[in-house]
Amino acid sequence: MPKYDFAPQDLILVTGASSGIGKATVIGLNAQGVKVIGIARREENLIALKAECAYPDNFDYYVADLSDNLTSIKSMIADIVAKHGKISGFVHSAGALNPQPLAMIEDQDLIKDFNTNLFSALFITKALASKKNKQEKLNVVYVSSITAMIGNPGAVIYGMTKAGLNSLVSSLAQEIGSKDVRVNAVMPGGCDTDMAHAYNNVVSYDYLEKVKAKNIFHDLLKPENVADLIIFLLAPQSQWVQGQCIVIDGGETLS
Repeated sequence: MPKYDFAPQDLILVTGASSGIGKATVIGLNAQGVKVIGIARREENLIALKAECAYPDNFDYYVADLSDNLTSIKSMIADIVAKHGKISGFVHSAGALNPQPLAMIEDQDLIKDFNTNLFSALFITKALASKKNKQEKLNVVYVSSITAMIGNPGAVIYGMTKAGLNSLVSSLAQEIGSKDVRVNAVMPGGCDTDMAHAYNNVVSYDYLEKVKAKNIFHDLLKPENVADLIIFLLAPQSQWVQGQCIVIDGGETLS
């Protein structure tokens, strides 16, 4: 990965930090020398992540479950800023995928997944966009999915939440973009994560093999590939990228 021009005072918040794309993003940012605060549900995973960082002193964490109690987000951000300082970047990688057919979907399933995937992204962005919480400039990157465009069996709620993130990008870029806030999203295809493997284990077809067959490289996207794109979008070198949902799928959506 190239060395980007992050500033010494940069401080980036990453949700879903303990696994998959979020973990790869933390490790990649840390390798750039950037200070990162990771948010995840499992403290033991965050402790293990700190040990994996090239510069462990530049990584700290906050334990939170974003599927519940959205009203606590404002105080969570206030606590983080009070302890570490104002935020320059936010990556929303927290995500829930609970495969089930349409006939089995209940309202509580919608609420928990929308809270994790979409509503928490909105409320964290709202808190960070405040002058008291953000540095002079704020870069926001949401982890969406090509599922928002092409769908997948059993992933109705997941696809809805990711489509919501895409809409959030275009709306917020126009509403707060002039206030030195950049808002973008990445849309990965089938990725080699625990979430994708768990989905593959419960659906009635081989999702991972389907992904390999459809993309140009006949392989699975790696979390590190997505993290590379996220880090570029956080860096000053991408300063002219605004309000975009960028597909990274190895050509999976071409066919």
